[in-house]
Amino acid sequence: MANPIEMIISGLEQLSGGGILLIPLIGCSICAHAIIMERIYHLRRERVIPSQFVTRSIYHELVQGNPEIAIQMCERRPGPLTNILRAGIEHRNADEETLKRVLRLSINGEKPKLTRYLHILGMLSAVAIYIGLLGTFLGMIASFGNLYEVEGQVGQSSEIAAGISQALITTAAGLMIALPTYVAYYYFNSKVQLFLTELERHGMSLVRFLIAEEHKLFRDGFEDIERLIQEEAN
Repeated sequence: MANPIEMIISGLEQLSGGGILLIPLIGCSICAHAIIMERIYHLRRERVIPSQFVTRSIYHELVQGNPEIAIQMCERRPGPLTNILRAGIEHRNADEETLKRVLRLSINGEKPKLTRYLHILGMLSAVAIYIGLLGTFLGMIASFGNLYEVEGQVGQSSEIAAGISQALITTAAGLMIALPTYVAYYYFNSKVQLFLTELERHGMSLVRFLIAEEHKLFRDGFEDIERLIQEEAN
């Protein structure tokens, strides 16, 4: 069984053959990992759409006729959904069209927060590929340059091999960084689109609740509120 230290040293020696272009590739990798960890934390469902909190707490105060308390609860737990509900509750006396417009503007205001840094993640994926491709070209140019200078000299073969090694290492490193970064970019974008769809459904549920002439009937319990949100989700 190989010594772990020897394996690490061997790996570093192989990486050193990738040339100076490995430095920006490592930088891309660090930035991509930082963004991925940040987005994993901020795009948790309980942080973006705390449905149980909304159903059992905010709507409870609305049912009891305490909209100001509901607004305060939204302010104490800021997030995309609670920010949207707060905007709707603050305009609870407006007509239906005005209320819908307010909620659409609020949802549009939350979108940049949900998509924050995702464009950088996509850019890092593309940049890593192009840096790897650049390293491939530079390595092959160096190899062919050394090959042209070879005149039966055995010593030159190591320089040719070094150039080919650089080409392969930078290509492999670029792809190893670009592929998982692009997968993360696609995953987070898909997740954001799902969240935006759910936010719109919650917004429309609030509109229906606030403008319903018979909304006072909801005082009998929470089953109708939960059914209302479920209908919008379907």
